[in-house]
Amino acid sequence: MHKTDGNGDWIAREWKSFTITAALQGFVGGWGVWYDDALVSIERTGRFIAGTWAPEAGEDGPRPGGDGTWTRFVGRIGAVALRAAAPSTRPARREVLLNFLESWAESPFADPSYRFRIGRLAAEGPFGVRGAGGRTHGAAVATYWPVKGKRRLLEARTGDDAPGLPGELLYAEDAHRGWGGPEQLRRLVALVRERGPMPWDPAAVVELSDACGISRPAAALTLAGNPGAGGYYTPFLDKDERAALGLKTAEAESGRAELGRLRDADRVALLADVLPEDPADLWEPGGLRRVAARTAEAWREQQGVRPRPPEQTWQAALALETRIPATDLCHLFLDPARAPLPPGFYLRVRPCPPEHRALRTVWDVMGFPDANAVVDAVFTGLPWAYADLPAGDPVRDGAPEVVRVMREVLARKDSPAKVLYAGVVDGSGGSARWDWLTGGACDRMTDRITAGDLPPGRYESDPRACAPALVAEVADRLGLTEDAAALCLQLLTLPVPSDRNVRRWNDWTPARHRAAVGELVGRGLVVEDKRARAGRSVFLPGPWAHAAKPLPPMELWKASLLGAVLTGGDGVRTPAQVRAVPPLPGTLPELFAAAWQRVRNGEGPSASAA
Repeated sequence: MHKTDGNGDWIAREWKSFTITAALQGFVGGWGVWYDDALVSIERTGRFIAGTWAPEAGEDGPRPGGDGTWTRFVGRIGAVALRAAAPSTRPARREVLLNFLESWAESPFADPSYRFRIGRLAAEGPFGVRGAGGRTHGAAVATYWPVKGKRRLLEARTGDDAPGLPGELLYAEDAHRGWGGPEQLRRLVALVRERGPMPWDPAAVVELSDACGISRPAAALTLAGNPGAGGYYTPFLDKDERAALGLKTAEAESGRAELGRLRDADRVALLADVLPEDPADLWEPGGLRRVAARTAEAWREQQGVRPRPPEQTWQAALALETRIPATDLCHLFLDPARAPLPPGFYLRVRPCPPEHRALRTVWDVMGFPDANAVVDAVFTGLPWAYADLPAGDPVRDGAPEVVRVMREVLARKDSPAKVLYAGVVDGSGGSARWDWLTGGACDRMTDRITAGDLPPGRYESDPRACAPALVAEVADRLGLTEDAAALCLQLLTLPVPSDRNVRRWNDWTPARHRAAVGELVGRGLVVEDKRARAGRSVFLPGPWAHAAKPLPPMELWKASLLGAVLTGGDGVRTPAQVRAVPPLPGTLPELFAAAWQRVRNGEGPSASAA
């Protein structure tokens, strides 16, 4: 319940400063300048505007609340209301938000008879001034101390006459007027207190994801009023909050990173008007889906729409753990020429040449760390899309265009091209990555994708799909069934033939996989063992090379076939370590054939090999 003073006027509650900023994270900034009485200061600013509070002697206005960015809630308080009603908002933060909404409902900020302007003032001047005619002429306040010679301005008026200003006006714009009248705010607060948070609807999340081309976690966070906020308070979402949205830890973090391109003001504006006229609709069947529809419209207007990858592909991209969010990696393949800069990327070169001041795509990076992140993502994504995604997947189909666009960009002479080129040839991959990108192996890989010879839904990593004649030859020469022969080739050739991957590539049940494994074990072609990060129980005979994430450990015999860079010893007496794995040195049909040829030449894996 709210408190009142002796005159019956509403008094805001004090909260710990970190509780306030945690509740409003992603909507406001300036964490270090929000004090315990920040909400009281905001409420007092409203009373100063309304003429029901006057400064103490020697003061010329209300104390600034936080860093002054709270003024973006004027006419856009719906963003705060959505978060307050969401089931993923932890109770301590929900109570802060509800209290804030109660205060806002009683203030001029929710009163439709007021008109507001938000802008900037020069540094000199008082904190507040009131019009000569009292409430009729309104008031104006500077909501924060001077920064770089400027102060934030909030001007309120109800009549035609403008109040005086507490300093020289630099610029101002009319505040948005949207959802959040006094009765709407009071009703939403009452409903949340009476019924608890609004019910969650996973179908609404999917609809928003499909409509905007954002991932399911990003859509869930957006519908929960938490679109990419966070970073100062950990965990970003706790276990209960993730459970309320149906998200795993990695999914929640990836969704937050994906939404990191939104500025605080973008988040507030995006969600300003998505709530229903009657807040009770949030608790009705389909209520959140209607919110999703309005949010999708606001998103398309503010951010545009990008193609959405299949959910399974996005999950696979998430597991790659590239330095750009999984959705941005997928978008890089879905629309290579127009893939936007990932969140957190900046034009780091100052001064920026005029021709580069409006750069927007991932290829236009101007900083070496960003370029390295892009290059690593491309060289991780290309072999993954080719070998680990099924034929017909739109992300896989985009790989040839990624290669074409990257080659075209690197052929330019401008600054982004030079920065990207340095990212290609520097680091552990070095010239090997450049040689691969400009060489025949890359061309043959993209030709395989473009030709469409692989049956839809099948994987290049399944030799039965890409090299059926070779599988038949192996089965005949070794006296194996087709399944066992296919698994034999996969173990001989592929860098990560984990049980999970093999079953996905081959569309095998666990029982069918075990039968193929048993056949190879019975013939002495593989050995059973347990090895860290292998994800399988059978291995080629011979030495083993360890690896640190994200590189895959593998048999030494296979490492030479794949061109992996090793350090250390022989893998038996002295441990060997995988230091780098360049892109595939050939197509998988070529590599399957090369591995089998080595076996036929008597150079196959052997337990006695050192």
